[in-house]
Amino acid sequence: MLSRPAVKKFPFFHPFSRRLHICLLCMAGFCCTTFMRMHIAITMTCMINSTALALENAVYPEVFDNKSSLIEEVESVSDGVCSSNTDLNKKVVVDYGGQLVWNSQEQNLIFSGTFWGSIITVLPSMFFINRYSPRYVLQAAVGCYILMTVITPYIATHFGPYPVFISRVIMGLGEGFILPANNAILANWFPSAERSTAISLFTTGNQMAGAGGNPVAASLCASSFGWPSIFYFASIVSTVWSVCWFLTASNQPSKCKVMTKTEKEYLDATVVRRSNKTNRSLVVPYAKILKSPAFLAQLLCQFVINSIVTLLQIYLPNYFKDVLHLGVIANGTYTSVPNIVNFALKIVWGITIDKAKENKIISGTFGVKLSQSIANFGGALFLILITFYVDCTNPTLGFIFFCMMYGCMGTLVSGFYTSLLSLAPKYTATMSSISVFCAMMGRLSTPAIVGLIKKQNTLSEWQTLFLVCAGANIVCGIVFLLFGSGELQEWGEEDEAKEMKSMAEKTPLASMQNLPADVEDNDVFQSALDMDIPEIQLNEITLTTEERQRFQRRIREDSMCL
Repeated sequence: MLSRPAVKKFPFFHPFSRRLHICLLCMAGFCCTTFMRMHIAITMTCMINSTALALENAVYPEVFDNKSSLIEEVESVSDGVCSSNTDLNKKVVVDYGGQLVWNSQEQNLIFSGTFWGSIITVLPSMFFINRYSPRYVLQAAVGCYILMTVITPYIATHFGPYPVFISRVIMGLGEGFILPANNAILANWFPSAERSTAISLFTTGNQMAGAGGNPVAASLCASSFGWPSIFYFASIVSTVWSVCWFLTASNQPSKCKVMTKTEKEYLDATVVRRSNKTNRSLVVPYAKILKSPAFLAQLLCQFVINSIVTLLQIYLPNYFKDVLHLGVIANGTYTSVPNIVNFALKIVWGITIDKAKENKIISGTFGVKLSQSIANFGGALFLILITFYVDCTNPTLGFIFFCMMYGCMGTLVSGFYTSLLSLAPKYTATMSSISVFCAMMGRLSTPAIVGLIKKQNTLSEWQTLFLVCAGANIVCGIVFLLFGSGELQEWGEEDEAKEMKSMAEKTPLASMQNLPADVEDNDVFQSALDMDIPEIQLNEITLTTEERQRFQRRIREDSMCL
């Protein structure tokens, strides 16, 4: 066996770090897709004619013919006031000037559209990613997002809520590929000691979409361009990213044409690189995966956290508008600043955890459990405080509590998400697809739960929602503390050994005839090619000069493909 010489570490945060560039590209793409999906939350508050909808809902038989009585029951305000507790005959309505009269059931249906679409594709996505380039799969998924986003304003104004729901379902078909494709690329590019940092940086695209996207959406909504311009802006920005991704991205370091020699040697020595175009005979141990307590704990976290995050992303602007009575600009600010706090805490915490693991201060399992506990139990605490101490008389206190809750949630990716990528790197695509399926089920459950509890959009209904989320957080945190893990699992190690043994037993000619296109990932073969001798003997595999030249031609042809 050939042993690798010691290599110099190439820093992650370096101007010429290619893996940093890839991570930033993934982050920007995630920001674009998240913004295209979630801006509908604040945009919907601008699309809906709240006054007309309130008047429609306020029509009671006893006052049906008395228009003056109706007008007295509904008071329209634009800059946010708190309704009088003593005057029960008036209802405060904050109207942002929309023209569509869609009731809460129709709005919930539209919010759930992307989740229904992603449920269809998230499990099949692992087969596409295992057999085709994740780089191109991600490109196609983003293209689906862009197309549906740009046509939504026309559909909404000409055809109504149900065709908009269909367009959101089609958008969701692309969403099922987003996380599995990104996970597969990140697993190929980063050593285990840097994964928490990489994941923290990548997933900040989610917070960037909220921190930067919500104020932009609110400004465009309040401008003369109106709410349709939000959809067009999102489409243009995403198209620019798509062009950059097509020209510069690659699936793994061995496919990258622009990278320093030092970094390439470092990644060759530290990253378990696996082609995503796997052999069709590869057997995935589904039974072992689905029976793993660590994986099941991670699935529960996926479900619970995505349910809560969906509630915050989609319905929080509605809470700020109808319960705290904020204007459109204030709404954009209140929904964006907590995301900035989350962004900062996520990066700092991810780097801190990785440094602690690299210096052997903590184990991988302790790191993920500590991170998940802060997110779950800290988030539950502030949700309870919001429930009992926040109403329209003190929105600033609610703003502070939301910022602190988002800060606690900044540790999430160093918890269950890092656990997902650590349990069995070989099966990242498969496990990611299963996990994202659970995440989509969590997202899909949110509109149903909200519709079940929130009927009149009152403060008491929102308090019930927050208490349900706090309880789910506590249960999730306890389960992960008991069963979560951040270490490579035995079933992943066993299958790794079996595969290597099977590869070593193949004959030279048979291996050449059935050689996959990504043969350069095999370090043993590559080491043999670099030896300038007519014939070599390595691990019972013999390569002649002619065979070696054939290998080199295959490698050159394969490298030109991407």
